[in-house]
Amino acid sequence: MIKIKNIVSLIVIFLISSCSISPGMHMKTSTTWLDNQQSVYIDSLDREIIIQDISNRNANPKNNYNYKMGKGDQITITVWGIPEVFPLNNINPEANLRRIDSNGNIFFPYAGIVKAEGLSQYELRENISNKLSEFFKDPQLDISITRFNSQRVYLLGEVIRPSKINITDIPLSLSEALGQTLGINNNTADGSEVFIIRQDYVNNNPEIFVADLSSPSGFISAGNFYLSDNDIVYVNSKGTTRWNRVISQFFPFSSFLNSVDNLVNSD
Repeated sequence: MIKIKNIVSLIVIFLISSCSISPGMHMKTSTTWLDNQQSVYIDSLDREIIIQDISNRNANPKNNYNYKMGKGDQITITVWGIPEVFPLNNINPEANLRRIDSNGNIFFPYAGIVKAEGLSQYELRENISNKLSEFFKDPQLDISITRFNSQRVYLLGEVIRPSKINITDIPLSLSEALGQTLGINNNTADGSEVFIIRQDYVNNNPEIFVADLSSPSGFISAGNFYLSDNDIVYVNSKGTTRWNRVISQFFPFSSFLNSVDNLVNSD
């Protein structure tokens, strides 16, 4: 853990130090974050992105949140009532464990190769049940996600413990994620400038949000703002006037995430 913390801290130091030499970035000025008029120009995208306040995006997903499985997730499949084919006793638990492969598939006896990526556990259960129904009468099975490996968020900057956090089937709010890093560093962090950088892979339309955690209302908003796969949460440091240049270093987005992943996974 200490090694991971040091590696991620070095990345953040690099980002901040590169501010003085990064050309082509500028910022529209405004009196407050809350009017959504500030923006940052991303040189690598040749695009200006409006920075949105999270208080305007407080949609609560808990009523309709449905985790979609992805590559690397591990699931356990249990079939009931067919002990001669799928025994439940005296069997190694690993025998029921399936890992979603690089093609997004799993293999299960009598069902063959089944697509799992992008499905909820309930959708996958229905698909496998239909395939088993070709051989068995009214098969009953249960699917549970044993290890969540496919989706993650990154918390960098002036947090006490920079981290990579896996997303699970329970929605992860900004405040909960910061809590897992032991919070922001009150000695060095600018609590009014907590940025969330989000990439839209379908439309190639990245978004940047800002949270003001120096105010009570900001904490409330952070509890209602939920993170998505590959979000980067960056807590700015006090006295950093060139924060827009720091943000620009996260782009190209995929290249930055690969760099972080490679360093963390080498631990």
